[in-house]
Amino acid sequence: MNRAASINGNLVWTKGNILISNFTFDGKREQGEDVFFIKEYPSGLNLFFDQNQSVEELKFEIPQGNYTKIEISYKTHGDQDDKHIKVEGTYQNTINSTTYPVVFEFEAEEYYSIVAKTSAGNTQVTLDKDKASYVIIKTDPAYWFQAVSTNMMDNADISIVNSVQTIIINDSNNEDIYDAVRDRMDDDVTTATFYN
Repeated sequence: MNRAASINGNLVWTKGNILISNFTFDGKREQGEDVFFIKEYPSGLNLFFDQNQSVEELKFEIPQGNYTKIEISYKTHGDQDDKHIKVEGTYQNTINSTTYPVVFEFEAEEYYSIVAKTSAGNTQVTLDKDKASYVIIKTDPAYWFQAVSTNMMDNADISIVNSVQTIIINDSNNEDIYDAVRDRMDDDVTTATFYN
């Protein structure tokens, strides 16, 4: 997760998670058969936005070779009322200098597809049977919130969560902010980077 501060440095993201129902690998190889598989998670797989945490359920044996293109896809899981993507952070109000917890909740089934790259930025990826590789998938809430103004955040409705004044952003709280962010979530800014 991109934890870079946004909205003039006043909005900082600290943690988050995504609930997925499936994961797809679609690799085109120079030699040998292409590699395609889908892993389903009927009860949903909750993934925390933490690049230091590996996920056993997403470890796969993938045939070696030179891949000209690897596309990684996933779909958020659950019903319309589920929190498919949740991101938490803080916002310092520029009017009263109060720092509020912020919770962004995305509640819709979505399908995301990413063309993977190497750490050097190449779309051709080499997987070696003698060398373990891993991929980091990075979301970008800082980008999502670039469409949100300081004025919108300063004047956001405040909710009480566990006796704490909190800015909740979802489809029923601070809808103007939610709509602005929602429009940017469709942009292709999530990255998948392979490392050896």
